[in-house]
Amino acid sequence: MIVKYYRLIPQLCNMQPAPGPPVQAQNPQPMHPMQPIQPMAAYQPQPKFLDKYGTYSFSKWLMIAIVIIVIGAMFAQVTDLVGAPNPADYEDASKYAEDQFSHEKLGTSLGALSSMLQSVGMGLIAYALLREANQGDAHHTAVRVTAVITGVLLIGNVAAANLSIF
Repeated sequence: MIVKYYRLIPQLCNMQPAPGPPVQAQNPQPMHPMQPIQPMAAYQPQPKFLDKYGTYSFSKWLMIAIVIIVIGAMFAQVTDLVGAPNPADYEDASKYAEDQFSHEKLGTSLGALSSMLQSVGMGLIAYALLREANQGDAHHTAVRVTAVITGVLLIGNVAAANLSIF
């Protein structure tokens, strides 16, 4: 019985894997002449980006400007919310004077910030009007002229807000 097993071992060692499919040669590709290098085109956003975020929109600029103006108006009211120091709360006059000065300085700083935000909002509205008048081909000429005049008046208002002859 042992002899039979010894006869099977050489047969197991001589086994080879089955041959693979025949290799087919690929047809040679025809040679194309070198294409001249084209200059790069300007960046164009993908359509899905434009669909999601949109391009310039008059209403979008108008809403952003209105939000900035409202935020600026809210900053101007902070000092009224806090209120000025009450002299009845102080025993020391120097401490009252210091708090009064601090309150006035806060009012001045927040007033300046409020004016800046409101000026930026007005500038954005003027920009939106001027851009809409320039690019809005679907509008009647009278509407476009009115938008230009309004935009110029807004810019003049923002620019002349702090001018004084005296």
